Amino acid sequence: MAGQLIPPPGCEPTVPDDATPEQCILAWADLMDACEQFLLARLREEIGPDGDLKAAYRQWYRQQMEEHDRMIRQMVTKFNRRSGSHAE
Repeated sequence: MAGQLIPPPGCEPTVPDDATPEQCILAWADLMDACEQFLLARLREEIGPDGDLKAAYRQWYRQQMEEHDRMIRQMVTKFNRRSGSHAE
């Protein structure tokens, strides 16, 4: 289905059966590095060649954490409402 982020069963990436834990960790770290490079490239495109990339990254990260915190607060509120709890 168009727009899905999760591949249908059988199309997900796999790890070789003989991969060691160290190889899996290295592959994960490589993927994280690649994702960071995409993020930095996008930020650089937004701010231009003379912009402050570190400041742009800090602003992006701050926005991500604010959004995450909002989501967690909403989740706790819904959980409390459904469970009848008054935890904060």
